[in-house]
Amino acid sequence: MKGAGLQRVQLWTEQGRQGYTAPHMEHPDATSQAVLLGHLLITIPAIAAIPLLLYFGLYMFGTGLLLYYLCAGLAVSWQWYVIAVPHWKESLRKRGVQENEIEEIRRRSGLLWPGASLVGLFALHTTIAAICAIRVGYWLVGCWFAWILPLTGRTSSAGFIDYSDYYLQHLELLSILPAMAVGYICCRYLPRLATRAWILPTLILSYKLLTFSDPQASVFSSSPLSRFSYYFVILRLTPTFTDLRGSDPIRLVQQMTVVAPFYSGVAYSIGALLEDHKMLERIIRRIFAEPESEVFGAEHAGGESTVDANEEPVHEGKVSEPLF
Repeated sequence: MKGAGLQRVQLWTEQGRQGYTAPHMEHPDATSQAVLLGHLLITIPAIAAIPLLLYFGLYMFGTGLLLYYLCAGLAVSWQWYVIAVPHWKESLRKRGVQENEIEEIRRRSGLLWPGASLVGLFALHTTIAAICAIRVGYWLVGCWFAWILPLTGRTSSAGFIDYSDYYLQHLELLSILPAMAVGYICCRYLPRLATRAWILPTLILSYKLLTFSDPQASVFSSSPLSRFSYYFVILRLTPTFTDLRGSDPIRLVQQMTVVAPFYSGVAYSIGALLEDHKMLERIIRRIFAEPESEVFGAEHAGGESTVDANEEPVHEGKVSEPLF
């Protein structure tokens, strides 16, 4: 009887161990609290970031860059999601919740977002490339007038109009070179989808070209290339409220908000592609590589000496026949 009772106790203990779950998850209130904490910490801030950035962009810069504001909101939302999820998991681990139970809670409560990394990285690279076109180029112009020119002994009292004219006169370079450098650097740390930053700017430019109607064209005289010149022939002078200076303000805005991001997006992708194939390292390695000197092996040297040794006895042992 004692042996049978002992076996029952052991069997009950083994079954209890196999069916053991975290005590916090047995109570439905604990699970509800974990879900509520997850939505407060992750879902609500991530969703709120998108309309907030849309409102800020529209309030500060207008509707010309609406899709880029949306990309910026998605990028910030994804960044918050990436940062907040590990903290939420850590808070549950401290309560004794197992890893598989945490993933089950995420899946059932909607805290697991499939494809979030793809959308977030695409939006992040697209936003960085657009910032290079919209802000970095003009910032470089300000640094040129404020820091570089005084070092050369040239003083400049340039104002906003002079800065803007200089920016327009070098818009292609100021959109391409910084974006290529930034794309090269970003691809080193965030390589995924870095070469896809050209997609959204190209789609926007293609839509603009397809829906373009020249306001100065007539039925009898219209050029099919006018739409390309309208966007790609950059205006070099900034119009003012008192003097348009021969520029078209609407066309100028289109070039700064459509063409410049297109240049930056393509350049950013090229820079990322160069980093992906390690082209800069290859070029530097080839430039500073020491030329290899030609070294003859022992077999080659021995072969020559053998040939010489075989040839010398022939010449030395050759006896000329007498003339008579």
